[in-house]
Parts: sequence; structure tokens; C-alpha cells
Amino acid sequence: MANGIYRADGTFQPFQYEALGTELATRQNAGITFGELESWLNVLPDPDPILRKRGDDAAVLADLLADDQVTTALLARKNRVLNCPDFSLRPGAPEGEEPTPEATRLYERFVQDLERTNMREVISGILDAPFFGFAPLELVWRRGGDWWHLVDIVPRPCRWFAFDNANNPVFVGAYGGLCAQPLELPPGKFVLVRHHATYDNPYGLRLLSRCLWPVSFKRGGMSFYARFVERHGMPWVVGEAPPKAEPEEKRRMAANLARMVQDAVAVVPYGASVKLESAGQTQAALHEMFLSRMDKAISKLLMGQTLTIEMEGKNSQAAAQTHQDVAEGLADADKAMVADAWSEIAWLYAQVNTGPGVLAPLAAYEEPEDLNERADLDKKLVDIGVRFTAEHFMENYGLKESEFSVEDAAPVAPEEGGLPPAASADFAAPSGKRHPAEKAQAALDAAIVNMLPKALKASGAFVKEVENAIHAAKSYEDLQDALVELLAPSLAPGALEAFLACAMTAASGHGAAAVRAEVENDG
Repeated sequence: MANGIYRADGTFQPFQYEALGTELATRQNAGITFGELESWLNVLPDPDPILRKRGDDAAVLADLLADDQVTTALLARKNRVLNCPDFSLRPGAPEGEEPTPEATRLYERFVQDLERTNMREVISGILDAPFFGFAPLELVWRRGGDWWHLVDIVPRPCRWFAFDNANNPVFVGAYGGLCAQPLELPPGKFVLVRHHATYDNPYGLRLLSRCLWPVSFKRGGMSFYARFVERHGMPWVVGEAPPKAEPEEKRRMAANLARMVQDAVAVVPYGASVKLESAGQTQAALHEMFLSRMDKAISKLLMGQTLTIEMEGKNSQAAAQTHQDVAEGLADADKAMVADAWSEIAWLYAQVNTGPGVLAPLAAYEEPEDLNERADLDKKLVDIGVRFTAEHFMENYGLKESEFSVEDAAPVAPEEGGLPPAASADFAAPSGKRHPAEKAQAALDAAIVNMLPKALKASGAFVKEVENAIHAAKSYEDLQDALVELLAPSLAPGALEAFLACAMTAASGHGAAAVRAEVENDG
């Protein structure tokens, strides 16, 4: 019978193996056509909705870095990853196994080749992907003996690259100077880091393109605001001419007032008055609010929040913590992107030099263990009776053997069939006369300790009888009969009832003794 699946209506549909290795939902089959230039070059047009509506290309995104808020947010997000010291490389190995000698040798050569590589520059180039959609990295190789050495890793401008109809990256050069034909990227030569790329949009999600309108509005608002401050920032000089002043006299008065702005001295006709008027603060506040709104929009787009970039008046600690959590979440996503990019570089390094038989090195951000949390856990374990060895502290806390000592707690041997006495922690006063209530409590504790072994011994014997009955039973009915015989006598007062009666008597005695001691002590 052929393999297949059952549909919802119950009919069986066998697999069409000849169709499994082909693609059906493609742009060509969907009937999607492009412009004349893109069709001739076989290049997928940039589907970014912001750039399309403005008629711009990716080259305009670099101009946004001139805005102070964009640069501040971009650097703040990058620095959260660049300043993290927990990046590491390790030899490739299956989970829970040690790396092979070949994998270790490959790792050592890879790290040796990276010795003169500017890691921060490469990581910074990788972190451009969220802002520009994708980040191409060119790998520069050099042959040395029987080995291809990785000489350099160079981040390239994303505007020099495009994607064909099959979503494969191609090199097209600078815009306006396209190659005669897009160049296919050689295998092992480039690594593309993409930010939320999809089939419809292999160029990735560009955060900077979403900042185009806020930056444009902000620039227009700044220009208008500058003119407003220039015109209305200084007080107006208003002169009132005499009622019967001639036009010529008014012109001379206006000229004198104009010179007054610079010289602060003016001569006005007799009967005229001069006063200074200033613009209201409402207009200036509106401009400030408008510009602040654009800055907040930019911060939210690039950082996911605003409080780590700018203060917004009075904010609660909960709001600040929420914004901090958002920033840390983005940093974790960026770290994962950087680790994936370096792992792909290491994989290409392995394919070029050793082939698929040797596991490639792996990259990761491995944050160190929080020693405070481990110390709290160890303290709780010690409180319930766990005792650690010196090796535990040397392996988990990095301590030297000469820096500490471990005190061994000498356990008290329990009585036969009983529990160890609970005397490991003595909270009584170290010296002096004990309170009578404390003596009564000690007597009760001693009575319970003395009675527990007998009760537990009796219970142990009863459990042993039940186990023997279970092993001896040959059927479910036999087991029922055996349990009835065992449980019927237990309905009468037994060892457990006697123990509880003794315990209640001791407790009553303890209560009476404690009350008597309190009365005597108060007297």
C-alpha cells in the first residue's frame, strides 16, 4: 500500500512523490510581474512600503543617522550587545559528548585565524541588520599550505545587494551604476544576516525606514520652530504714535524703534509711548510637544520603549522595570542573531577546509551563573541537613582550597527502629537558668521521641504483613480476603491509638506545667 494521508472526509490521499521535490507556490506560478528594468535584470524590487511610497531606495536610510535621536537609540541598542563580555566560541560536539580531535583542531585553527580580526567591528556590522533589514558580510580567504585561512570579515553596504526571483542574494553595485548583469554570490564568500525576512520580503524588516516620516516631520518642525524662536523669542517693540502724527513722523518713529532693537536707544516724538510685548508660551509649548512626540516615536521603533533613552517626567519603578525588560529582550534577540551569524561563518570555515565530516565550532552568549542564587539554594539545602564537600565550593564558586574550610556536622546515631533525635539545632539559651516553660517543652519533646520508635516499629511490622499478603496472593480475590483479615483487627484500639493517647496526655501535662510556670514566674 502506498504511503499517504487521510483527509478530513475520511478519503485516503497517496503522496505524489514526483511533486514533493518541486515548488508550487512561486512568484512565477502566482503570475507576479515586475517593472521592465527589474524583469530584465531578474531582480526582485524592494517591497519596503515606506520606501515605495516615497520613491526612495535603501541609500536614503544612511541619511537618517544624522538625526540625534536616531543615532542615540541605535548606539544604545548596539552597545547592549557590544559591551557584553559573555560571547564565546567552542569546538563542535554532539550534546553531552566530548569534541573529537579533528573538531578541536578545526576550532583551534579558526580561533587562530580570528586573532587579528576586529571582533567588535564585525559584531557591529552584524547588528546593522535590524536597522537596514539585512547585513552582508564578505569573507576574505587566503591559501596557506593545505589550509584556507580566514584573513578578514568585512561588513558591506546592504544597498549594493539585491535578491532575484528565487530570493537568492546577488551583487548589483551602487544604485545608478548597476552591473550589466547582477553577479551571483560565490558559495562560501558571503554571509547574509537578515532581520525578520520573509518570502515576500527577503530584504528583511528595516527599522530605519519606519523612522523616515518621524525624522522628516521632526526636521520640518525644527525648521519652523527655529523661525518661530527667531521671530517671537525676543519681545516686540510696540510704539503708539500721537493721534495727529503725520505719516512721515510715524515712519521716523518706526525706524527709531527698529534701531532700538540693536542699540536699546530710541527717540520718539512727544506724546508717543513705547512698550515691549512678548509672545505667549502656548505656541512654544506646542512645538516642544510636537518634537518630543517625534523623538518618542523614533525611540519606540528602534528600542521598543523610551525610558532607557530619555526621562518622561515622573515615572514609577514598575514602568521603568517594564521598559528595562523590553530593552533586555531586544538585546537577547540581537545576541542570538550575532551567535547565529558567527556559527554560520564557522560552518563555512569547516566546509572549506574539512568538509561535512567534522563538526564546526559553535558560537554563543553564555552568561555566567548568578552566584547569589546558587548561594541561596545552597543555604536552603544546608538548613534541611545537606552537607557539602570542599570540591563543591571549588567547582561552583571558584574558591581555592586554602581560602576556606568545611565544618563537618557529626550526626547522632538513631535508636533501633526510631528516628534521630532532633537535637542538631539547639535554640535554647547557652547559659543561665532556663525558663520553666522551656523545661516543660523539653519534657514533651523527650516523651514524643521516646514513644516514636515503638509506634514506628509497630507500623513497620504491619506494613511488612501487608507486603507478605500481596506477594502470597494468587488472585485479586485472594488479596481481598487477606487484606480483610489484616485490617479487621486494626479497628480495635492498637499501637497507634495507644501512642496518640500517650501523646495527648503528655501534651496536657505540658500545658498545665507551662501555665503553672507562668504564674510562678509572674509572682
